[in-house]
Amino acid sequence: MKHRNEAHEAVQNAQAIEWARTHTLQDLEDLANEMSNLGEDVSDIKQLLDDLCNIERSLQVGVDAVPGVSESAEIAG
Repeated sequence: MKHRNEAHEAVQNAQAIEWARTHTLQDLEDLANEMSNLGEDVSDIKQLLDDLCNIERSLQVGVDAVPGVSESAEIAG
């Protein structure tokens, strides 16, 4: 039974990773809001969103701090 639970958790993790690869932070926030409206506890999802937004902000600050990187990214993107 322990191995079945571990396998089930691994599948759920893989599905969560695949979902994250194909969706945005806004999608995750929308999902959390829908789940919250249905009465689900989404405090862990909200914490994850806060953490991911902080990471995104810190990465953006790092890019802005390197001369020429921001301009190159704009030209390429």
